[in-house]
Amino acid sequence: MIQIDGPPRRVIDRATLDAMTDVMRHRGPNDRGTHVADGVALGVRRLSIVDVADGHQPFSNEDASIWAIQNGELYNHDEIRASLRRDGHSFRTRCDTEILPHLFERDGVRAPELLRGKFGLAVWDARRRQALLARDPLGVKPLYYAAVDDVVVFASELKSLLASGLVQPELDYEALEIYLTLGYIPAPRSPLLRVSKLPPGHRLVVTPGGYSVEPYWDYPLPAPEEGRSEPDWAEELLAELDEAVRLRLMSDVPLGAMLSGGLDSSLVVALMARHTNEPVKTFSVGFHDAGEVNELGDAKLVADTFGADHHALELSLADRQVDLAELAWSMDEPVSDLSSLGFLALSELAASHVTVALSGQGADELLGGYLKHKAASLSRLLPGRVGYLAGTLGLLGPQRLERTSRTLRARTPAERVLAMSGKLDEARRRELARGPLAALDGGWALRAIQEKANGLSADPLAETLYLDAQLALPDDMLHYFDRASMAHSLEVRVPFLDHRFVEFCARVPTRMKVRGLTGKVLLKRAARGLVPDAIIDKPKVGFFRDSVEPWLASQARGEVTDWLLGPNPRYAEFLDRDAVRRLVTAQGRGTHGNDHVVLAILMLEIWLSSFLPRATRQAAEARAAVSA
Repeated sequence: MIQIDGPPRRVIDRATLDAMTDVMRHRGPNDRGTHVADGVALGVRRLSIVDVADGHQPFSNEDASIWAIQNGELYNHDEIRASLRRDGHSFRTRCDTEILPHLFERDGVRAPELLRGKFGLAVWDARRRQALLARDPLGVKPLYYAAVDDVVVFASELKSLLASGLVQPELDYEALEIYLTLGYIPAPRSPLLRVSKLPPGHRLVVTPGGYSVEPYWDYPLPAPEEGRSEPDWAEELLAELDEAVRLRLMSDVPLGAMLSGGLDSSLVVALMARHTNEPVKTFSVGFHDAGEVNELGDAKLVADTFGADHHALELSLADRQVDLAELAWSMDEPVSDLSSLGFLALSELAASHVTVALSGQGADELLGGYLKHKAASLSRLLPGRVGYLAGTLGLLGPQRLERTSRTLRARTPAERVLAMSGKLDEARRRELARGPLAALDGGWALRAIQEKANGLSADPLAETLYLDAQLALPDDMLHYFDRASMAHSLEVRVPFLDHRFVEFCARVPTRMKVRGLTGKVLLKRAARGLVPDAIIDKPKVGFFRDSVEPWLASQARGEVTDWLLGPNPRYAEFLDRDAVRRLVTAQGRGTHGNDHVVLAILMLEIWLSSFLPRATRQAAEARAAVSA
């Protein structure tokens, strides 16, 4: 918490700061640290990974005029520490966070530009009454903030902000409209009206009298380089990825890998095996009744290929092995993605063996791994009126073909992404919306996408990849990755999302990403000879995403009915109960066209009726303890 203006004062009592910090104990079960002075209050929970014995946060510079905390890892901290030592700075530990106050003293608000890692960080300069908040370039780590009266209150999780007692749980209905359409809420919005998410690659600078938010790193626009052969590109891709993997092996505690059985995680395991002397510990999870979308057999094939120490967990779609209220508490805000359920179970399995795990997340968004990327590539091959007519004819086909058809008919990059990824069309929105939601015009999801679409080229595939990586990647997939893993005090690292690798991928021509109906062309070429051909050549399987229909069907008379058709659902303030009942009833009878809409409403209801009351109750209890 940072004071913006006025005479310096104590901004919060220590008991409330401890409550805000300890509600995130899962992020750091090993240690709690605080720094409180006039104008500032910093609290941190530490998951000990580098310099386990001595790396206690917060850290200060030599004269204790600058203090810093961090959630995350800085993979180039040794290089920066050596540079700072040459400039006269001294250090007491090997902990990566200790470089931050010294780096800020030397480079000021430019400090985040010099970091290579994943982080949400805060630095306070007592002399200048200045503070810096920053989030890593790709948004692997979260950071929420709110300006309340004369302070900026911030935290890694929404529940921590609510524990301050300063933030009221007032809903942002525009954000909820976006959520119901996309299944997640893009930054800078959050589900609460006066709370923002610091966008990836942004910093927030507090100076006496105010604060500002600005980018320090821009997601690279597509800039394809011609004149190079595909083998040359594949060689460079493998070298860049190998370096990103090697950097992420930095750890003083046990380390492993999430192994789905797909190409991306398999290649990460292959590269890890190059740099480790012991067998890589690998972890997989699947639903035994999910049929073809269960990849446990493929994961075992990869693990056996590299002599990994493999651990697998098989679940059933019919079981209630995950408490959905606890899932909502861990997720921090509503996310309509069943992958969160599977990843929570996978994280629990991995955390019983290691503290850090690498993952293959991000390759699809960079290199063209999804069906929608193939649809975007097709729209490039069917330009103008031909593509529009093909799309119109496709509306007569099955649901998946309909989505492809809407993609082909889209006129702008934002419309194309909405056609590919939207879960709620306008007719269904009008049927469902009531009260404050009905007062909106239905265009907020499109506007949220358009905000990211400036400066794009005329290549539909390049446009789609660019927008995907700034929308669904940080605010859906990385959101549940971080929350699910941190719920079990597990640090998950994503080498594909090293910002230098991302900049490399922006230079790769799109024809080497998707060619016809083949995705990730260049990645497959780079992996050939390292990863078994059976893994490279098999069809793409989404991690639990294709299990929405069977999971909802198995839970139709259980969780879904209990939450959505109860006597006093919270969603009734802005959604029509009869319309929701019709959707649930139809879904229970085997009509699956609106599975994703039902899932979105289900997760929203659980968040409204479970997460918010629990978070606000804890805030009230903390205030009562202070006044007692």
